[in-house]
Amino acid sequence: MKSYYEIILFHFVLLFLRRKIDFIYFMSQILGVFRRPHPGYANFKVYFKICTSIAVGVFLVLSILQPFNLGDRNILGNPFLTALLYAGGSYITMLINFFWLRLFPRFFIDENWTLGREVLMIIYQMMSIASTIWLINYLRNTASPTIDGYFGMLRTVISVGLFPYLIVLLVRHMYLMKRRLQKAAKMNIGLMLNDKETLSGYPIQYVNLERLIKPIDIKTFLSAESKGDYLLVNISKNGKIEELTVNKTLDEFESDNSHFDQLFRCHKEFLINKNRIIWVEGNAAGYKLLLHPDLPAVNVSREKIEELTERMYITKFS
Repeated sequence: MKSYYEIILFHFVLLFLRRKIDFIYFMSQILGVFRRPHPGYANFKVYFKICTSIAVGVFLVLSILQPFNLGDRNILGNPFLTALLYAGGSYITMLINFFWLRLFPRFFIDENWTLGREVLMIIYQMMSIASTIWLINYLRNTASPTIDGYFGMLRTVISVGLFPYLIVLLVRHMYLMKRRLQKAAKMNIGLMLNDKETLSGYPIQYVNLERLIKPIDIKTFLSAESKGDYLLVNISKNGKIEELTVNKTLDEFESDNSHFDQLFRCHKEFLINKNRIIWVEGNAAGYKLLLHPDLPAVNVSREKIEELTERMYITKFS
């Protein structure tokens, strides 16, 4: 009898563990989706265009469809004037929220922006807009100043504004994805053609790192990553990665080696050898450069994208 109960208990434990593993796997998949790169808000111009497009969409929904009996609360019986008030209030609120982008710029830049952060941004925008619309209705004596009144307004704002918001983000995402995939494909074709060239016959040139006893041939140099007051330098010899630590800032390194045209400051924290790029990955959030199979791809900052596309069309060893 004892062994029978032990077998049942054992099966229950196995079932519990299996379901727990399935849940952990499911959550890891969800988190993986939220960590996917997504176009960020690098500057006010981009943010301004997005907010303007969303406000226009909200204005059209309110003026044409008149949802939630909005026609009963029209200003002077004019649906367009009423829609302009609420869409304008939403628009001003979104523009004011740009303050957070100025206060925490690194949080909102393209290379750090993810789908999960975009979801949080949408939630915050909806809550702040709901506060503005709730205040407008309170001043118009069409809403009660209660918590229930605010949450009711939040539901209304989400019902009206979420669709235009998502449409604008989707159109932007698709446009950037298509554009950057096309440019990445052109750059990769150029890389494959240039890979047929040979390095023989070119004189050896050394990277300027006077604090290193062993000189580094520029042809073996892959990248230098800023780590504050020191650098993490990656070089490739016989297909293997060597990692060096150098007491030098990235600005100093770039200045000392400015005579090398192949060195490219693709990011505030990275300087790479563009001649060692083996693949360019394009997505809606920007570009990533693969320098070696054993190294993670390096992000290209938004302000460096145009320079990258220009320099990638230059012959690698010219």
